[in-house]
Amino acid sequence: MRTKNSLKNIVSIVVFNLIIGLLGFLKVKVFVNGLSTDIYSLNQLFYQIFGYITIADVGFGLLLNKKLYAAFSKKDKKEINRIFSTSKKFYNFIGIVMLLISFVLSFFVHYFTKANVSIIYIQIIFLIFIIRNVIEYFFAAPKSVLEADQKLYKINYLVKGIKIIETLIEMLLVILGVDYLLVLIPGIIITLVMNIYINNKIYKMYDWLKDEKIYDKKYLTGTRDVIYQKLSGLVNVNTNVVLLSTFVSPLSVVIYTSYTYVTKFISDTIYLIASAITPSFANHLNKENTEKSYGVFCETNIFFLFLSSFVSIMLYGFLNNLIILWVGHEYLVNNITLFFFCLVTYQTIAQRALVITVNSKGLFKETKKSAIFEAILNISLSLLLIFKYGILGVLIGSVIALQLTYYIEAPIYIYKNIFKKPVLKYYLTYCLSTLTTCLLMLAVGSLALSSGNAFGWIFNVVIAAIIVFIILFIIYMVIFKSFRVLINRGIEFIKVRGKYSE
Repeated sequence: MRTKNSLKNIVSIVVFNLIIGLLGFLKVKVFVNGLSTDIYSLNQLFYQIFGYITIADVGFGLLLNKKLYAAFSKKDKKEINRIFSTSKKFYNFIGIVMLLISFVLSFFVHYFTKANVSIIYIQIIFLIFIIRNVIEYFFAAPKSVLEADQKLYKINYLVKGIKIIETLIEMLLVILGVDYLLVLIPGIIITLVMNIYINNKIYKMYDWLKDEKIYDKKYLTGTRDVIYQKLSGLVNVNTNVVLLSTFVSPLSVVIYTSYTYVTKFISDTIYLIASAITPSFANHLNKENTEKSYGVFCETNIFFLFLSSFVSIMLYGFLNNLIILWVGHEYLVNNITLFFFCLVTYQTIAQRALVITVNSKGLFKETKKSAIFEAILNISLSLLLIFKYGILGVLIGSVIALQLTYYIEAPIYIYKNIFKKPVLKYYLTYCLSTLTTCLLMLAVGSLALSSGNAFGWIFNVVIAAIIVFIILFIIYMVIFKSFRVLINRGIEFIKVRGKYSE
């Protein structure tokens, strides 16, 4: 049942994410062409600022999910209701706190941009943008129950379907030349109506789920450590745009976000896959013996390493051509900057097995030092390099910071305290994968396959993807035992499924 629900979650999430992501490419083009560079850069800046505002929840969601996983594994409805009741009050409180923080911050947002827009207008559109996104927090508790029960697929079609409609409405309004302030309004109405309907649906699915009007602080234990993890993630993802907007120019924000839209779309899709398998992975770690758990970790790790290699190689070979076809030559970066965009993507995907393990076992206290140092190092390096190298500077800062912190502390703790294994094997696997990726990136990039139109680009990508996949598959099969085990497990699974379907 665990595997079946995980597969359903993966399929429902990935399919809709692909649709929304592809639609998003069109949305970016419409927004870049339909809005001024100043307004579009503000739109991107608001997303990053909102990311920092979400720090107010101090990572409670991660702890909540961990406790709900445990409660569902025991089928303890009383415990689930207590966690649900506490989370409902907490999320309502956090929603109010976020609104208050945003109101105060709205008087200072103009200091973070060089956009030639009036201060009052920036303040108004910022507040409307925040309201649209904070609404979700007032409806978050029931969805967390559904996620812990591995049944998000039951509402994904609705959530993503509404998101598609919202995106289409926004694009239409921009095409019609409607002011950006009015473009934001439909999102508030749609988000509010959608969440009311979905939560009513969840309450019908779990007719025993009820708010017991309690607030048990024990479910918040450990949030002080989780906040460091969340802050580190925010610094990695959100700081670069804020720094570019503050110290460089609105154009640099548009260029950076155009590239990161593509890389983030891919890494987010893979993150959703990871999120879908997290409950099953957590059950393995908590219920199975150490040796079996270690085997599952190794297979999961090599799976994400293979994905990160393949994605990064393809991005280095074809992302610049996509940018030309998509938004134009004026938003292009040089090959060195492109290489670091790809390295950031590689690191983001490659660390998924570590992140899943940390989240599943609640190792927030144990890894908080690396989170703190990563945030400090990232900001310091970015500030040091941004004035001379611009976009390249913040990318270098991100790569070095993650490599010298999380990739050192997390594997050491996990291998020593959970699996009782020497960590050298992890580092050897990671280094071999990284070296293979960099060499193949340079090989594919040297081909310089250009295309004059979208169909030519797609043809080149498909052919290259097949070749790269085969070469990478052979290399991983030869070098990594865990990859061979993973493939054999996949073959056995297909055989069993085929047998039952006959």
